[in-house]
Amino acid sequence: MAWLRLAFGNLRVNRRRTAITLLSVAVGVGGLVFLWAFIDGINAQMINNMTGYVTGDLKVHQRGFHDDREMNIALAERWNLAEDVSAVTGVAATTPRVTGHALASRADQSRALQVMGVDSATEPHVTRLDRSIVRGRYLTGGNEILVGVDAASALDVSPGDELVLVVQAADGSIGADRFEVVGVFETGIKRIDGFVAQMPLAAAQSLYAFQGRFTEIAARVQDADRLDEVVGTVRDRLRDQNVEVLGSCLVDGFIRSLVPET
Repeated sequence: MAWLRLAFGNLRVNRRRTAITLLSVAVGVGGLVFLWAFIDGINAQMINNMTGYVTGDLKVHQRGFHDDREMNIALAERWNLAEDVSAVTGVAATTPRVTGHALASRADQSRALQVMGVDSATEPHVTRLDRSIVRGRYLTGGNEILVGVDAASALDVSPGDELVLVVQAADGSIGADRFEVVGVFETGIKRIDGFVAQMPLAAAQSLYAFQGRFTEIAARVQDADRLDEVVGTVRDRLRDQNVEVLGSCLVDGFIRSLVPET
């Protein structure tokens, strides 16, 4: 008690100094709280943008694909994994994909892209890239391709122009074909607008010699706050399959894979 009386007495002796000290502490703590909230908000927005525009909330791969990115580590269409994932409570929609790298060129311009072969009927239920189109239209079928504004600028293409894509197919051969640019999207995220492209799933399977196979099944969950719970349930449901189910860590993997090696 003597120490407390001495402390409070010291505070009362110089009230101006005490007020300045308390104000400094309050401002410092307030600044830290604001900074932490700001950083958390940026992280949440980044995750929301990546999952909303491109990746989806969770993905199912053949085990090892996420780390190695080798196309021969594939999911067979006959496994019907999309139906199994859709049956899990909390999953709102699923879609199959084929994801690979390609060298796109037109005239003397070229750029490495991450190409996503998507089902144009189910992909819009999982991601919203189709709602970011600023010129042209979304995919319908055939040899069509959708590119970002930065990639379109670098390649000097607009809807109606053609791009030549050269890839290393899953069987080790070189795949090449012409694709009509049918739309240009803008998300405001440089890594997506500059390096991501979409084409119809069947066209990607043909280009990469990938008939009857997918690289991933992507899904959207009904409640993002329950993502970990849904991921755990999907893992339990698919535990007899040689697959990996990824949730929050898929964003980092996607960012690292955006700029293909050339």
